[in-house]
Amino acid sequence: MGTMAEPIFLITGATGYLGRWLVRRADTHGMVYAASRRPLAAAQPGTPVRFDVADRDAVLRAVDEIKPTVIIHAAAVNPGQGDDDSMWRVNAEGSAHVAEGARDCGSRLVAVSTDVVFDGRRAPYGDAAAANPINHYGRSKAAGESGVFTFSPDAAVVRTSLMYDLEDMDRGTAGFVERLSRGEPLVLFSDVLRNPIRVDTLAEALVRLAKTAYSGTLNVAGRQALSREAFGRVMLEHWGVDTEDLIQSNRAADVSDSIPLDLRLVVERAQRLLGMDLAGVDTVVGSASEARGRWPRG
Repeated sequence: MGTMAEPIFLITGATGYLGRWLVRRADTHGMVYAASRRPLAAAQPGTPVRFDVADRDAVLRAVDEIKPTVIIHAAAVNPGQGDDDSMWRVNAEGSAHVAEGARDCGSRLVAVSTDVVFDGRRAPYGDAAAANPINHYGRSKAAGESGVFTFSPDAAVVRTSLMYDLEDMDRGTAGFVERLSRGEPLVLFSDVLRNPIRVDTLAEALVRLAKTAYSGTLNVAGRQALSREAFGRVMLEHWGVDTEDLIQSNRAADVSDSIPLDLRLVVERAQRLLGMDLAGVDTVVGSASEARGRWPRG
C-alpha cells in the first residue's frame, strides 16, 4: 500500500498576525509556501513567495507553479491598515482571485472572513447566517465570501472575531498602548460584543479544517462573548499596562451607526467538527496565570 503524499500548503497573508501562526502550524503537517507582499522574517519556516492577491495574474501564475493541495487564504486589509480602495482590492477581489486559482488547480480552499459581515442586530449568529454588513470593511469581506464560493463552491469560509495572544501583542492592544503612552484618553465601547480567540488556536483550527471536506461558512471564535471594553481591559492588565485612569467607557450606538454592536457567534459546530475547545478569554488568561504561579521561582 502506498503512502499518502505530503500536503502542499499555500498560505496567503503569511507575514500577518494570523499568517505567521498559520505557517508554523502548517509546517508541522506538510510542505508550506508562505505568500505575502512583504518579505518573510529569516527565522520563519516555509518557502517564501511574493505576490499581491489583488494582482489576478500573479495569483494564478503562483498557484499554477506551486500546485498546492491546500490553500489557506488569510491575506486581508483590516480597518486602520488601508483605505477603502485597497480594502476592496484585497478583501473582495483578491479573495476571488485566490478562489479562481484554487479551482483551476483543484486545491482545497479555506478562507478567513470576519464576524463584521453581520449587522449586529440579530445575534447570536449561526454558521449559516446570511451576511448583512453595515460598513465598508464588512462589505468587502462579504464580497470576498461571495467571490470564494463563486469560483470554489466546495470551499470553507471561516468567520472569526478579534484575535489575540499572550506572548505576541495583537495590533488592537498595541494601538491602545501607544495612545496611553502618549497620555491620551482611550475610549472603549461597552456595547460592542465580540468572541475573541487566541491566534494560535485559530491557526490550529484552520489547519484542521483544511483536512476535512466541510464546505460553506463556519464560525470559529472563542466561546466567551466579551464587550470591547472588557476585552481591552483584560489585555491591558495582562500586558501590565498602567492605564492611569485614562480609559473612558462609551457606547458605540451613541457614536456611529456603522459599528455593528452584538456580533456573538455560535461555535458549537466548529468545536465538534474540529475536536477543539475554543476557549474564551477568561479561561485562556486564567490558565496562563495558574501556569505562571506553578512555575518554579529561582
